[in-house]
Amino acid sequence: MTFWQSPEWVNLVDSIYPEHGRHIKHPLSPLKEAWLLFKQRNQYDVIHTMGIRESMLYGLLCFLAASPSKQIMTEIFVDEDRPASISWRIKTAFYRLIAHRSSGIITNSRAEIPELARRLALPETRFRYVPLNSTVSPADEPIPGEGFLLAAGRSLRDYGTLIQAAPRIHAPIIIIGGSDDLQHTELPPNVTLHREVDRSTYLDHVRRCSIMILPLKKTTRPTGQVVLLEAMSFGKPVIATEHVGTCDYIRHSVNGLLVPPGDPDALANAVNELLADPEAARIMGSAALRRIRDEHTDFIHTQRRLDAIRDLTSLQEETEGKETTDYRL
Repeated sequence: MTFWQSPEWVNLVDSIYPEHGRHIKHPLSPLKEAWLLFKQRNQYDVIHTMGIRESMLYGLLCFLAASPSKQIMTEIFVDEDRPASISWRIKTAFYRLIAHRSSGIITNSRAEIPELARRLALPETRFRYVPLNSTVSPADEPIPGEGFLLAAGRSLRDYGTLIQAAPRIHAPIIIIGGSDDLQHTELPPNVTLHREVDRSTYLDHVRRCSIMILPLKKTTRPTGQVVLLEAMSFGKPVIATEHVGTCDYIRHSVNGLLVPPGDPDALANAVNELLADPEAARIMGSAALRRIRDEHTDFIHTQRRLDAIRDLTSLQEETEGKETTDYRL
């Protein structure tokens, strides 16, 4: 989500973090964030919360104080259904209570809206999809790769499927994962694993790779978009699992390739297809870079997010019979 990177956002929105978090290395705890927002809520027309814990804790404070939350939530990811679990049912009821008191929810994928609407017992009209922005500036032109393939990230990555596909892939593969990824797993000779590298090292690998591979587990939670958009910003073709988090960003065979989840044969075939046709890979990478410039800059993201916030707030005010005003966040 855009913060200090967007002058438009900074000029219109206040933050509980100095400089909108520009120099913050250690964020506040979710409870501290919620408390700071709660204390300042009366100064603003809209409170925009990010993250399931922060959003729910802030909403709970407003509920306990019998105060309107004036809340737009984002990054509201929920776990898989476990209806046999009493604790899961209690948590879901709590989530629904807070969500119903909010003005609405912003998502970063279209496909998650029906699932969230069902889970939170809200009409889909209370949701707005806003595509994410790239966290890095787009390159002037696609950056040539050095022949290796890169897979990166920690959240819900399906590195097991990539390891199964690797012996049939005719190129070296580097995986940048978390501390627990691929523990006790024997790696094929063409796979190198790095764990918990710093951001500059990660971005250097993204710049130098020839193809980004994004294998994802089959879930209802969107993930992988940040890595995907960063690779596209350098003009890299991306081969990704067809997933709730990727389908809004990749047009199959235009700016990347989508493969079925958990299918090592399909993954290997897609990679080898691009390796065998460097011109097709170059054209795909160029299309990926154009997509970033046309759809995923900080400015475009800011305008879409602010439009969504205004739209959801106006919708709630119409429902409650209030007058629409200018909004201060």
